[in-house]
Amino acid sequence: MPPRRSNKKKVKSRDRNIKATCCQGCSKQLDKDNFVYCVCTQVRFCSSSCQDDYPHHGCTGPPETEFSVTSMLQNLPEEERVSRDARNDRDAENRETVQKPLMAYILSKGLQGINSRFSVWDLAKWADEGDGPGNQACAFIAGSRFRHRLLGETRLDGAVSNTGGDDIPVLESQELAFKYFERAAKLGHGIAMQSLGTCFDDGVGVKSNRRRCNQWLWKSVLHGSAGAIELLDCRALLPLEIRANEGTLQQAMQMMQPGQTMQLGGPNLGALLLVFHDVLRRENFSLPPFAGNWATGTVNNPVQRMRGHSRTPLIGGKDAKELLLKIQYLEMQLGLNFTFGYLRRGAAKQATAQTRGADPRAKDNQIFFAPPFASCDETVTDDMINKWHDQSMRLAYSQSDSSRCAYFTICVHNEGSQDKGGFCRACEADAIERLDAIARGQVVLSLDEDLPHRGQAAIFRDKNGALKIETWKTYAGGEAECVLATLAASGMPSYVSPLFIAQDPNYLWPLIADHGSIRAAVEFVAPHVDWNDKIGAAKENEQEQDPIIPGCRPGKHLRKCGNGFCNNLEHYRSETFQYCSRCNRRKYCSTECQRDDWPIHKLECSITNSETVANPRLDDAGEGNAEDKPLKYDLKLDQGEDCVVHGLKGKPQYNGKVGVIGESMEGGRVAVTLRYDEGNVISIKPDNLYCIGVFCRKRKKKSRVFECKHGLVCCADCYLDFTTINRLAKLKYDGQNMTSAAAIEQCEEIYFSSLSLEPGESSFSLDEGWPMECVGMKEHPEQRYILRALVKVESPMSLHATVARTAFVTYGGAFTDLVLRGCTKLGDVAQML
Repeated sequence: MPPRRSNKKKVKSRDRNIKATCCQGCSKQLDKDNFVYCVCTQVRFCSSSCQDDYPHHGCTGPPETEFSVTSMLQNLPEEERVSRDARNDRDAENRETVQKPLMAYILSKGLQGINSRFSVWDLAKWADEGDGPGNQACAFIAGSRFRHRLLGETRLDGAVSNTGGDDIPVLESQELAFKYFERAAKLGHGIAMQSLGTCFDDGVGVKSNRRRCNQWLWKSVLHGSAGAIELLDCRALLPLEIRANEGTLQQAMQMMQPGQTMQLGGPNLGALLLVFHDVLRRENFSLPPFAGNWATGTVNNPVQRMRGHSRTPLIGGKDAKELLLKIQYLEMQLGLNFTFGYLRRGAAKQATAQTRGADPRAKDNQIFFAPPFASCDETVTDDMINKWHDQSMRLAYSQSDSSRCAYFTICVHNEGSQDKGGFCRACEADAIERLDAIARGQVVLSLDEDLPHRGQAAIFRDKNGALKIETWKTYAGGEAECVLATLAASGMPSYVSPLFIAQDPNYLWPLIADHGSIRAAVEFVAPHVDWNDKIGAAKENEQEQDPIIPGCRPGKHLRKCGNGFCNNLEHYRSETFQYCSRCNRRKYCSTECQRDDWPIHKLECSITNSETVANPRLDDAGEGNAEDKPLKYDLKLDQGEDCVVHGLKGKPQYNGKVGVIGESMEGGRVAVTLRYDEGNVISIKPDNLYCIGVFCRKRKKKSRVFECKHGLVCCADCYLDFTTINRLAKLKYDGQNMTSAAAIEQCEEIYFSSLSLEPGESSFSLDEGWPMECVGMKEHPEQRYILRALVKVESPMSLHATVARTAFVTYGGAFTDLVLRGCTKLGDVAQML
């Protein structure tokens, strides 16, 4: 039998694998968790000393990688939800609105060769030079580079290098991304509008705001940008309300018998849209072209004959089409019957009371803005009411349904009555009050929700001059406009009447926020209809403008009193209201309001957020001291955690030292391994051990949060402030490099730059025997004792002990004229997270 041949390929592969697992210098087998890469990332060493003794002579330096910006944009998470056709359309739009204008503008700057390079700062400078297509493209590309931190040099073919760029902090990069996305979007760039919307959705460079996100996505839809409608369908409320009926259909298939009828509907705009299902089918689940991309707020505009213009997509159109197909199948195959009903939200007082819940509210006062000026007078008269009643009574929505109205007047006023087919006089009275306040300019709308998922708020003056508040769902302007355009396409004037729309706060206030009046919104969504001939010419608003507070005008921002049941307002820059002396965050119009709100505010008073508060320090005086604060965590000694020894009389040399808690022993004692004396183990009673007092709360699918024993991020009684530490944890959750010096410096800069010292607060002196970090802690003897022990430890401690050392120094830094800023050792925490 011939000898077996050796496989040379296998031998070479085996030798290559052995070499890859051995040290380049001493040829020892590498530990899989402990080795050092050369800067070229091609070879590995067992230690840094070995690398110094046996340098890699063939080292080529750090590798220069290049990647395409186009591929980066295509791999965004939201892109996965866009269809293939929409993605192809977006690629074409990207070539026409980004690549070609950008290339033409760059060539005009004298860059000709393919290897010519320019930086992201060049793009930012070119974006600010004008308003043309080239400047828009430069602004969009600059925003994209800052968003994804592609700060290296760029070639003309679009490749970006990882060299030649500035390593700016993450937060600054996000703010610059938002700045240039906003500039490109306001200049009319469709793709930039989508990117700006996602910035509002993710909180990149700006506070997260779902309604603003949907507004910019809708403007991108009106601009004709590809894929924007699919991104909007994933975020808007209207598609969710339509899809909510699918669960009802599943129950109908199991419980209903042939011939039975089920009503679908609810107090939302999705139900109102489905009521006009015949109109949706006739219009093929799309809408006629709107008047433009931006709301003008004007009335009596000339009629526009939209020939050759593309139709406007309908938000939730695909979901409505699928739902109606399922209903048609159930009606034909199972013999079931379905009807649609629209239920109004109802009046302000009752509806608002029903939306109150136990969800935690925002820590700061709610901010409001004044909507655009009402360009027409829509004050309701008796003749308008009678005319609207006559039109509604004669309506027959379809040939098969001869009901008087296509909607149901069920609301909080008559939901318990038997007769639900008539008009609700209470809802009409509320609508008249709202329209009068709009005409007089006595309305302000909130920017954000005060209670999560409870809707935004509107404040206006009623007929008696009192301030009235009510909530409305967080619909973006595009959702209310789609419903209004569908009602306008039905050809029934009563459904676009201000008296009908103003009866539902969910329907009215989104339109007022963008257009200022209902007639301006109607002419915007249906410019092809002669509304002067259909419902009459709009009356010029000659009402005397009486602002809700003196000096308020469209676009101005106001602050509401911190008491949830007080509707008083002040200008945003005004100092009329007074801050809570304990947290310096929530403002009140009077002492009575502060006293009434204290049962709610005392639960949030000690919680501070350095991103929004001017001075995050807390006063120890006042109500809500330590004896009033409930403990969220038990101060039990867990095995493996660090502790501080104190009160030993037999062995006083161990007092003030840090040890690691071990197993429990007989007599209730615990074994403690000291971090001094080469790991000496002693047996100590639990009463002679101080718990470090740092706890970690892990949130599902979010970054973890460090807290004190009271469950607070910043606590005066515990002398702890975890603000900067939690920000580092958030950076890690976002996938950023939190261990870089730039990120750590940025976190410290944001925190300490927000502090302001009162006169005399910086006059502290060092106490003999205490390190610099313990300055100003005389009134917290236990915490000062623990901090001194933690400062003396040179060997690595547990994560909670390292976090405690930083949190103590961070809190004390507010009282020492910032001299402790360099003692926080925030980098040690970043390495351990």
